[in-house]
Amino acid sequence: MTANPIRSDSPTPKTSSRWRWAFGFILALWVTSSILLTNARIRAWVSTPLHVSNLKSKADVAYVMSGGHAYWERLQAASDLYNMGQIQQIAIQNNPTKTQYDFVQKKTLTMTQRATRFLDLHGVPEHSIVVGSKESGSVLGSWQEAQAFAAEFPTISRLVVVTSSPHTRRSLMCFRRVMPEDCEVSVFAASRPEHGAELFNPIWLEYGKLMLYWVAAR
Repeated sequence: MTANPIRSDSPTPKTSSRWRWAFGFILALWVTSSILLTNARIRAWVSTPLHVSNLKSKADVAYVMSGGHAYWERLQAASDLYNMGQIQQIAIQNNPTKTQYDFVQKKTLTMTQRATRFLDLHGVPEHSIVVGSKESGSVLGSWQEAQAFAAEFPTISRLVVVTSSPHTRRSLMCFRRVMPEDCEVSVFAASRPEHGAELFNPIWLEYGKLMLYWVAAR
């Protein structure tokens, strides 16, 4: 009786061991990174290259980037700039989406009305709030938001964009590309990286967005 020949496509012990080692290494790397990234300080350190906040002088207008659960954090940061005398007006994007019922005003407020009321409660009078009439789309939202603002307010000479820490570098790039060359554009982070409302959102996604905007937002 002759022995069955070894199939040529069967993994050799050496190949099988190499694949087990690679799988174990990837698994260990994934587990380690998952555990480490649950720490706020480490996540903040990983997101540090996305963070830039460089308001060094006063600005005419602070534009608050819209959308997301961190919107109210940005509005509060803008109100702080206003109350410190760093800016003269706060601009927000028009958003007619209906929100919850307001028992004081006895009506359902739009997102724009809620934002205006929020700013008023934080010391920003209504005459210092500018509401843009143009809405941006959802694809490349930050880029379209910057374009809508630049088209409606092209004569602003000094602008500061207020947004969340992981979005600052991307937002600054978008607004500098669309605003006139003589407009001084800066960005102000609503918080430090380790304290932001978006600290536990996917960090890799923000790096991917930055690369996409750098290529597509021209």
